[in-house]
Amino acid sequence: MEKFGGTRYNSQWDGATWFILGLVAVCCVVPCFLDDGICLDDGIWPTIICIVMLAFVLVTFLSIYYWIDGDKLIVYSFFIPTAYPIDKIKEIKPTKSVLSAPATSLSHRLAITFTDRKILKSYMPLIISPVHQDEFIRHLLSINPEIKHLA
Repeated sequence: MEKFGGTRYNSQWDGATWFILGLVAVCCVVPCFLDDGICLDDGIWPTIICIVMLAFVLVTFLSIYYWIDGDKLIVYSFFIPTAYPIDKIKEIKPTKSVLSAPATSLSHRLAITFTDRKILKSYMPLIISPVHQDEFIRHLLSINPEIKHLA
């Protein structure tokens, strides 16, 4: 796998991200303390399965981040990079869309649309949630000043 350089932007975590992690943790821990004591009576396997589930969700969230490397925006989702050409970005705007996306935040998201539909193979925008959005947008604009930025 090719390694990318450039500037890394982590995906922003908000209350919804922490809520999902907390919900998974509670769903994993509560059965252990019920009357039947599912985790205690049935051996160690239910506990191991719960820990693996929580680790999977945590690793999934931690594996979402973004790189700007030269003229490419590289989006990592579950440690798998997907590169997008910055010169094909048409517009960046804030969105409250709850569409599934490589974004951990539900409230601080950016919708990126491209000039060419073939890039995403869809009319839907790329939705991401970089931590330092203003810096991220300035970085993209420094590479492609023709991007429309709708605040």
